[in-house]
This record gives sequence, C-alpha cells and structure tokens, in this order.
Amino acid sequence: MDDITTATSNEHQQVLDLLDIYKSEDGASKLFKDCLIDSDITAYVTLEPCCHVGQTPPCALSLVAAGIKRVVVGFRDPNPRVDGGGLKVLQDSGVDVLVLSSAAQKDTDSSGEEIAAANECANLVEHFVKRISPREEPIGNLDELINGKKRRALRAFAGRQKTDGTIHEVFWPRDFSISDKDKKDSEFGERVNLDVKFLERVDNMLWDHEIILLRLNNVVHKKKGAKLLSERIANELNAHVAQVLGHTALLYRPGFNPVLDLDELASKDDGNE
Repeated sequence: MDDITTATSNEHQQVLDLLDIYKSEDGASKLFKDCLIDSDITAYVTLEPCCHVGQTPPCALSLVAAGIKRVVVGFRDPNPRVDGGGLKVLQDSGVDVLVLSSAAQKDTDSSGEEIAAANECANLVEHFVKRISPREEPIGNLDELINGKKRRALRAFAGRQKTDGTIHEVFWPRDFSISDKDKKDSEFGERVNLDVKFLERVDNMLWDHEIILLRLNNVVHKKKGAKLLSERIANELNAHVAQVLGHTALLYRPGFNPVLDLDELASKDDGNE
C-alpha cells in the first residue's frame, strides 16, 4: 500500500510540475513546441479555445505551438474576452478551423450529425456556465424553505404533468454488478456509489425542467432504499425530494432563472399529501 501511495504522490507531483512549467513565461512553447508538427492531427474541442492570458497561456496558442493542423470547435465562446478571438489566432497561424453549425444553413452543407454534435456542445457549455455562475438570489437550503404546503403543490403539479405525459424522468442505469440481494437491502441506498455521469444527467434535467422523476428500480427495490438514495442525490445537487413512492422519487430545484413560481402554486393548490 505504501508503494501505491508513493507512486500516486509522485504522479500527482509530476502533474503539478508540468502545470508550473505551463504557467511560466512562454510555457506553452516549453511544453508543446512542435511536438505534433510531423503528425496530421485534428483537435476536437467542445468550446472555442481561449485567446487571453489567465493563470495559464491561451489554449489557442498552445494548439498552434504543438503543431496541430486542424481544429473542430463545437461551440463559439460568447465570453467577450474570446468571442471569435481564439478562432482568429488559430486561422492567422494557418490552422484549418471548422466551427460546427447548430442549425442547417443555406450556405453550408451541415449534416445531421454535425448539427446534433453542435447542439450537444452548446448544451454542455450552457449547463457548465450555470453550475459555476452565482445566482442573483441564492436559493439557500431547499429542505428548510419548502414546507408541507409547497410540497403538496409540487406533487400536484407533477401529477398533472404525469397525466399529460409531460413529466421528465431520469432512470438509474442498469448495473449488472448490483445483486438482487443488494437491491432488496433497505440500507443499500446509503452505500451504493453515485455515478458521476448519472449525477450530471440529473443536474442537467433539473436545470432544464426544475421538477423531475428519478426512476431508481435498477438499484433499489425498497422505499427506504429509494428515500436514502434520492436524498443523497438531492444533497449532491442542492435539490429537494418532494416525494418518494416505491422506488420513484420526485426531485425539485429552481432553475437558474426559475420558471415555476412555487409560492403561487402553493397558494392555488390545496393538494393532499
């Protein structure tokens, strides 16, 4: 175990050493100068490479220094400090640049796959920005702010969505490493590993829809297990568990610009627990 810890520590230190070089004057050239000059390499990036100096050199200059021949960009950075500047740095240095189009254009031959990839990149950037941006009005602890009346209103609203077929659902993915014994264990919801990709999917759905159903039957078969697991998920994402029925949980979190007026819903709805 000591050998493993030492090896991990050394690898971590190597990463820090490389980062220190990258942050130093002309760091991009020191690390990447012509390292790919003899290779026909295309770099695929979700967001337009930056062109300004921050804690590290501009990403666009690093790509140029490495000798990258072509860059495919999923989403142009709307940040005023970039906003096409990274594309210009690349193009002025002779790099072939393609910015994916999120809609069919008359003067382009955007394929369906390109449009889908562009939209996915745009969604990734949009959700990432929401995660790192402070809200104008912090939402605080939802478990303390949402009383019984508001919970009933959320349940009634979700019930209407289910009737209309408009409720949004997220399913815990099938995992054949989880035994039936574990699924039937009421405490398993407290122990099971929270998959990062699943959390990201739930997070994105909450940003987009504010109220969603978690389908947890692939991981827990007991209501207590579903309650424990849904509360862990809600705690990770600063959300509120409005209801647990069987192995299904109703999750709520206000959007970046809230759509649901919970106070208004609660004043109009006298739903039952």
